[in-house]
Amino acid sequence: MGSTPAYITALVAFLGPLGALAGVWLTAARTDRRFVQERDDRRFEKAKELQQERFAKFLVPARQLTSSLDSPDPVLESLREAAAHVELHEQDLADGPLQEVLTAADRLLLVRQRNGAASQVVVEAGLEYRNAVEAARSSMKELLRAA
Repeated sequence: MGSTPAYITALVAFLGPLGALAGVWLTAARTDRRFVQERDDRRFEKAKELQQERFAKFLVPARQLTSSLDSPDPVLESLREAAAHVELHEQDLADGPLQEVLTAADRLLLVRQRNGAASQVVVEAGLEYRNAVEAARSSMKELLRAA
């Protein structure tokens, strides 16, 4: 039996630590990728929570407006403020459904001031307003699902 050649011993001595270093490097790279993915997931979840919060802050006064037609000023101001927050982040939503809700709210309040609560024009304006709120709500739900 012969002994192992010196170059094989040197090669094994060189490759052993090199393999260990490669293993450490791969582990660190995987850890970094996992950290970045977890950070991105947290950011995404936070953004979605903020979006849900903005939408909820709009829908609450939107639903309160019809029940407070005798003193609508604070609710209408809350609705406009909430719409402004949504507008800053969701331009398409603000230019479409939210604008329709605000327009319908203004019309409802105007006809309510000029007519009795049971007037046909007030009933129609109320229905138009509720339909606009429902359309905005549906658009918000679609945006949340798409995220």
